[in-house]
Amino acid sequence: MSLQRAVCLGVLLIGLLGLFGCANGWQRGATARPGQAPGVAEPARLDDAAIERRAELHARYAAGVVHDLRGEPELALEQFWQATLADPSNELLAIDLAHRLLQGRDAQRAVEVLSRAAAQPGATGLASGWLGLALGQLGRTEEALAANGEAIRRSPTLLMGYYNLAQIHFQRKQPDAALTVLDQAGRQPGGSAGFLAELAGMLLGAQRAKHLTAEQVKPRVLALLERAVQLQPQDPLALQRLAEAFKNVGEPGRAAQFYEELLARHTAVDAAFAPILHEQLFQLYRASGNPAKASEHLRHILREMPTNPQAYLLLGTLAVEEKKFEEAADHFEKALLLNPELEPAYYDLAGFYLLIRQPERALEVLAKARAKFSLNFGLEFYTGVAQAALKQYAGAIKSYTSAELLAKATDPSRLNHAFYFQLGSAQERLGRYAEAERSLRRCLELAPDNAETLNYLGYMWAERGENLEEARQFIARAVALEPENAAFLDSLAWVLHQLGQSREALPHQLKAVANSEEPDAILFDHLGDIYEVLGDKAAACDAWRQSLAVEESEAVRRKLEASSPP
Repeated sequence: MSLQRAVCLGVLLIGLLGLFGCANGWQRGATARPGQAPGVAEPARLDDAAIERRAELHARYAAGVVHDLRGEPELALEQFWQATLADPSNELLAIDLAHRLLQGRDAQRAVEVLSRAAAQPGATGLASGWLGLALGQLGRTEEALAANGEAIRRSPTLLMGYYNLAQIHFQRKQPDAALTVLDQAGRQPGGSAGFLAELAGMLLGAQRAKHLTAEQVKPRVLALLERAVQLQPQDPLALQRLAEAFKNVGEPGRAAQFYEELLARHTAVDAAFAPILHEQLFQLYRASGNPAKASEHLRHILREMPTNPQAYLLLGTLAVEEKKFEEAADHFEKALLLNPELEPAYYDLAGFYLLIRQPERALEVLAKARAKFSLNFGLEFYTGVAQAALKQYAGAIKSYTSAELLAKATDPSRLNHAFYFQLGSAQERLGRYAEAERSLRRCLELAPDNAETLNYLGYMWAERGENLEEARQFIARAVALEPENAAFLDSLAWVLHQLGQSREALPHQLKAVANSEEPDAILFDHLGDIYEVLGDKAAACDAWRQSLAVEESEAVRRKLEASSPP
């Protein structure tokens, strides 16, 4: 940037600074004279000394701007420092300089600047709040507490003092004291909708930082937001804060209401804002279980940006959730056509093919990804799932093992209970029972109440006649979690039968047959075995015949022939 350009910008900034009042009439709430614009203080009548000080302030400030634009921060700071000495009452200038000093980790000089500003007649709570922040950085906690208390006294609807005090109490492991401060802020009668929404955001931030619990935060946040809503805010910043707070407190429907209002009222001023709001609304409607509205907002984005591959990717995900499988495939393929480098689209499309039981096509898509991208967890994991679906269990285990090694090196959080369930089931199908047990137990460590895993491991033991008492306990827990699940009821009946408790097993097996959505050969086979042990050969033969009607089995036919009368 040329020096001439820098000087022009400096002059412009001086002019803007003048609007904020280099004298301090604007701070004192002076009233307008007749014919004067409301809210603008009457210019102070300056004596010669005051005029000289103002001229020096302007000159120093302009020099600081020039040094700043030249990339000379130390020289800029010195000029800004001299400008604040020329007019200590210019609160905004003092705060700007203090902010720069704090960024440069010079809290001591920031305290000097802010102390002068806060001591001026008519100084607002903003100067005291910044002073409290700077004192806190120096570890002068008692002085920081006093400065923040003064900030609240001077400007009770300015949140900075409350926030600083709460942070000090959190650092001291005094969450109850911090909550008292934030509650004091919430009781201020003059708080605007923006003030209340921002305070709600502070409470949610304290919960995310684990300073406060959800039980402490949620009712307070909802009460603050309801008060803010009653004020019927029109300001876009207040509406955005309300939307964010409702979203973060787990109320996506209420959040969507305010994003819709922002979309209707304020995007005419800034059209670039509309796609951001449409994306937010897509996420919120999806979270609240309204795929139709979610899809509507995605289509708005596509009307504005018809070649946006990410939007097609999200439309495909929505179509899968709505079981519109043809649409889903079309959307995923469009995403890849528009951007062949969009790696997540390959995995989403492969996952879609696995969902509709077309593992061969999933492997075709994954092969294309393998040729384009470096080896990663998603690629190996989806390959393993496809191989397992094709009963290629050795290959699946190899892929899962590769995925596990990659995740351990890059992102261990990917190794969740779902991963270990897939690995364990493939190991069990290949007859590697000890390895399967380790994987499934690891799955239960990560998700102790995962009913599918409890049943799978228990049934694996029951089928082999091993560890039957623990198998019964695991399967009983699965049934307690899903009492109507036909597969779990069958497992419970079978482990009781294996334990020699066939009479107790019978009602569970009958319920399993009744609850099955379609006739199941294994359920009828187990029912026949239970009836046989109970001495009811006619019922046993009838159950085996029903099993054979569903699926031919040489083992079942032998049992039927052996029990049928000659």
